[in-house]
Amino acid sequence: MITLLQLKYFRQLAATEHITRTARELYISQTALSSMIIGLEKELGTPLFERSNRAIHLNEAGRLYLKYVDEVFLALENGRMALNDITESKERKISIAMGSSLVWVPMIHTFHQKFPQYNISQFNMSTTALTASLNDFSVDFVIAGVGDIPMAELSYEPIKTDGIYLCVPKGHRLADRECVYMDELCDEDFINLQVGSPWRRYCDYLFEQAGYEVHSVLECDYTMRAALIESGFGVSLTSASAREVDLLKPNRYIRIADPYARREMAIFWNPRKYISKAMTDFKQYCISYYVAG
Repeated sequence: MITLLQLKYFRQLAATEHITRTARELYISQTALSSMIIGLEKELGTPLFERSNRAIHLNEAGRLYLKYVDEVFLALENGRMALNDITESKERKISIAMGSSLVWVPMIHTFHQKFPQYNISQFNMSTTALTASLNDFSVDFVIAGVGDIPMAELSYEPIKTDGIYLCVPKGHRLADRECVYMDELCDEDFINLQVGSPWRRYCDYLFEQAGYEVHSVLECDYTMRAALIESGFGVSLTSASAREVDLLKPNRYIRIADPYARREMAIFWNPRKYISKAMTDFKQYCISYYVAG
């Protein structure tokens, strides 16, 4: 008879494909781990791993079986959350991932004021990690641009449409303009975020639409851009959400007038994960916050 402990050990070994490391993580001996996996394979009537010298790798049968094992543990976790929702120990945790938390601070702050009983965990991630975190159920929600996340098997609701702005230092040749077009910026020195960030991916799309290759003088994180722009090092693209919180102060924001310079923002979740009351409250608040605004 196959036990949950065997499935747990199989799942962990499938993730690491390393006997010594897995045994250490599980606080058991390598012999006990190997015995448990061999027993599972005997029950199933087929090997799940390819073994050669000291290496071990999932084979085709193992990869197929892992999908069903993951479903078992997902069902157990969903069951736990569902029971917690109808008992006094209601699920009070919400986890959110995004490219940058800075522009979402007002919304999260006011949500916490309205629902102080909920505990929020927030993570900044690359585009690839955002998608992975939904697919492996490690977070409840992702807030990102509609084009940032592959839609297959995921659900989403639009929350706002962001205009795009050019941020320049005071005294820049464009500083007194109300709006500019992307084709006017082909000779500018740009300060970009690092490759892999959702905002960098969107900026690359804008330059592609404008039909030229951006002259990037520096790649950095969010926190450096304001000071570098102010010093005259370069200019940067930013969003209406960043402008609303004055993320790049004390620099000037100039609206990009091209019709394609509009970014649809949405909240994403994996519908296979149980949606707790806490998650429902957050999702509805996030949507209504920007509708009301």
